[in-house]
Amino acid sequence: MTSNFMNIVAKASENKSRFDTSMLGLKDELEKSVSRDASMVRAHVRHPKGTTGWLPGALSYPWIFVCIVIPAVMDMFV
Repeated sequence: MTSNFMNIVAKASENKSRFDTSMLGLKDELEKSVSRDASMVRAHVRHPKGTTGWLPGALSYPWIFVCIVIPAVMDMFV
């Protein structure tokens, strides 16, 4: 039983070291790929203009209507 347990531990340790080596290899390949393609990615990325679909500028935020316009209209009728 003891030798069987030691074999299991040895195989698990071997598998872990192979996994660690594999992960380091994948990490290195990913870093190489990212650094190689970084200039290409920067050239193709477009930053979308930040809009909400409402009016341009500060009025594009709906809270303007809730906090300013609606109370002003209510004050006119009260």
